[in-house]
Amino acid sequence: MTNRIEFYKNRSIGERFSVAIDFLKQNWKVLYKNILLGGLPLAIMMGYFLARQISTQTLGDLSVFFLYYGSFIFLSIINLIYIYSMTGAVLDKYERNQLTETTGWNDLSNSFFRFAGKTFNIMLIVYIPLILIFCAIALLFGFSATAFASNTTQSSILLFMLIIFFIIGAAIAFSPSLSVLFFPSYFSDKGIIESVKTSFSLGFKNWGSLMVAIILTAIVIMLLSLVFTLPFQIISMFSMFGGREFSMISFILATLSTIGTLLTTPIMIIIFAFQYFSIVEKEEGVSLQSKFEEFEKL
Repeated sequence: MTNRIEFYKNRSIGERFSVAIDFLKQNWKVLYKNILLGGLPLAIMMGYFLARQISTQTLGDLSVFFLYYGSFIFLSIINLIYIYSMTGAVLDKYERNQLTETTGWNDLSNSFFRFAGKTFNIMLIVYIPLILIFCAIALLFGFSATAFASNTTQSSILLFMLIIFFIIGAAIAFSPSLSVLFFPSYFSDKGIIESVKTSFSLGFKNWGSLMVAIILTAIVIMLLSLVFTLPFQIISMFSMFGGREFSMISFILATLSTIGTLLTTPIMIIIFAFQYFSIVEKEEGVSLQSKFEEFEKL
């Protein structure tokens, strides 16, 4: 019988990666069976709009390009919510000792919809303001870049460099908190606002270990996804010069790229989930507290 993995245990960074891999080895069949159920149709639709987006960009029709681009972004958000919620539901079932190889949609649907609602609300609170802020920064960056190109005065150079450093600094500062953003609401049953506060608190307190985890995970995911994304990247690069129109080949390669995202994102989520479990155990002693509660019920 497969050894059961304890979620809430204080582990080193290496042990967190190791236990995440062990979890995937144990449960990859049931995980991907449920991920592919709804994720595959989304990936196919995303592949279509991605391929259309590239072809219309080369043809110079900006209005149609933005229509396809907007559709792709919308489906990408839906896909992200789906993958996070379904992976969270599988982890939740495992923690409750209810996950088997036959676990399907009927068993996961309640947890899935609960997590999907939480994911959507948290994204509204955190990601939309961040997107608006970065859009404003992007506009300012564009203006400063234009000013820098036309007038290389000391003030324009300083503004240009400050914006670049601000973007890089913000990404580095907030990435650890964002990596565990949804987990307090999933596994600690916290409210939306409390979950956001907890994730940022844990992210800043454990910034170093989480940043190392992010870098290592990014390398792993990039190498795994390269097999799926490289063919479409190559054809996209050539389309910039050759004006390639939409074709079945571009659609297939674009869909292969989106399927790669579908397959690799759950790995990232599980790695970050075990970062969260370890940090929470170190900070709050969840496993010890649960043992006291079990003892009091005797």
